[in-house]
Amino acid sequence: MSDFSKYTDYKTVLSVNALIWCEGRVLLLKRADDKKIDPGFYGGVGGKVEPHESFYDALTREIKEETGLTEFESIRLYSITQHPYPPTDSEWVNAYFIVNVAKQIKIKPTKDGTFHWVKPQDIDRFPMPIDTKEYIKILLKNPNAFILGFFDHDEEGKLIKRTIQIL
Repeated sequence: MSDFSKYTDYKTVLSVNALIWCEGRVLLLKRADDKKIDPGFYGGVGGKVEPHESFYDALTREIKEETGLTEFESIRLYSITQHPYPPTDSEWVNAYFIVNVAKQIKIKPTKDGTFHWVKPQDIDRFPMPIDTKEYIKILLKNPNAFILGFFDHDEEGKLIKRTIQIL
């Protein structure tokens, strides 16, 4: 019989993240400066998947909680990305989605930060996590890309290995 403890003792955090698109712009959240993860960085909308919650339910819950949006023209999975992160003794597995909405709305600032509709061609001007920035660039060239990402970190949290495969 196999020893499954290396799998069952391993901490995995599941999360969802949405790039919300409308009229050629993407909605980015500028994270509040007091956030533990990526303070002051721009990124998509999302968060952790709760126990016994589906990816879809987590995605729509997070979008509603953070933006108030509840109606979507389309939703498409575009990436599964792994982030082994030894400082937290866990691995984050992120499901990334493209969400299209019919109308750009102004979203009020929240405790999470401020929201901005950004031209994707301008993303180099904004500090953001490396995976999100690279993925937006890939999607600009190939809107139908499916991306498998792997971003490994050392004990101090420094990126030591990055692999991106586009299917």
